[in-house]
Amino acid sequence: MTDARAALALAKKTLALVSGADQASVQVNGADAAYSRFARNYVVANLASVSTTVSVTFVKNKQQGLSTTGDLSETGLRAVVARASDVAAHVPANPEFVSLAVPGAIGASARSVFAATAEATPADRIAKLKAVFARMERSSLGSAGFTTTQAHSVAIANSLGVEAAWEGTYAGIEIKAIAERTSGYADFWTRDYAVLDAAERAHIAAAKATVSDDPAGLAPGTYTVILEPPAFVDCINNLYYGFAVDKIKESQDSWLIDRLDKPLFSPNLTVIDDWSYPGVANQPFASDGAPTQRVVLVEKGVPKGIVSSTYLANKFGVENTGHDGYPTNAIVMPGTKSREQLIAETERGILISRTWYTRTVDPRPCTITGLTRDGVYLIENGRLTKTLRNFRFFTSMLSALADVEFADKLYRSESADAPQTLLVPAAKIAKFTMSDQTSFA
Repeated sequence: MTDARAALALAKKTLALVSGADQASVQVNGADAAYSRFARNYVVANLASVSTTVSVTFVKNKQQGLSTTGDLSETGLRAVVARASDVAAHVPANPEFVSLAVPGAIGASARSVFAATAEATPADRIAKLKAVFARMERSSLGSAGFTTTQAHSVAIANSLGVEAAWEGTYAGIEIKAIAERTSGYADFWTRDYAVLDAAERAHIAAAKATVSDDPAGLAPGTYTVILEPPAFVDCINNLYYGFAVDKIKESQDSWLIDRLDKPLFSPNLTVIDDWSYPGVANQPFASDGAPTQRVVLVEKGVPKGIVSSTYLANKFGVENTGHDGYPTNAIVMPGTKSREQLIAETERGILISRTWYTRTVDPRPCTITGLTRDGVYLIENGRLTKTLRNFRFFTSMLSALADVEFADKLYRSESADAPQTLLVPAAKIAKFTMSDQTSFA
């Protein structure tokens, strides 16, 4: 069920089955997702799944029960309501609970549905991949990855009068170009499959895989680095959790404590959270139906905003920005130079394609660690000269973002570690610490 109106009708139908609750909420999630996976320049699998789930939250005397089902029959809906009620009867009351979301003005959705994505067939996806395979074969490279087309819907109805629904399409490609001892990576994410240029992405991945044949060593140290969007998104994602109101007022483990409205980062850094921004076009409400507000998080290097959910806003007496505990639609505003110009102006540095296992070590200075993967390159006199073995990095994002430039193009990047959309450019960071090097590329 990927039609928003049908999803909302189902949510309201289920809510009508609830009785005996002080408050109740129903969420319906629908997904139709298809993948074409490839390896060794061949499609190895076409996969598809269709699902609809109904989740019921039942509140009685500050006791909350939640149950979810994929059984959409009348019997199944009555059963999930009964289970939520039963769970609520057997859990302790939460004295900090005040209320579920209340009705509010929800912004008109930005365009989020594209026919090229919603109606894509396996043949459409394979047509994109043929361009990938052709590019790899020209350079005697193998490849692995996938392309996907998806449609989603979400609807919420609660006993306080909240009714919200949204639908959207989503598509992307991940390409790993594979040489004997090196590899290169490129990806692209969009709501409109028609704008996905698989040949262009394949060329980027292949060019990286063929910079050099033998991965070189480089002494650990502090270097100028250029983080391409897949790498930058994983690093800055760790910063975003510090904007959550509970990290500031309760756990006291946010880097933002005592730094709001004070210059902290480079004036080049401006971050906004805006579900309606072109390239984002997310749902205009939180998972409980509260309207999501546009929030300026950082303005020209000065932290300006925090985010909250219904529960946290009630708990701490702050405005409900309609975020599920963290920025969910964050955009790092682009700079004025191309990626190629950033590289050309680097006398000596490192280009990093992608990172993983990125974790926060110390949240107060936002110190992070992680590993590079799928392409690390030495920059000398404005050119990529060598493929390097992978590194472990260990750096403070507060320090890193104090001296940073951004490329002029934004890319939708999906973090593997959080259910959020991040729109980012490539980032050139003057000082970034590489703490150790692996034995492999």
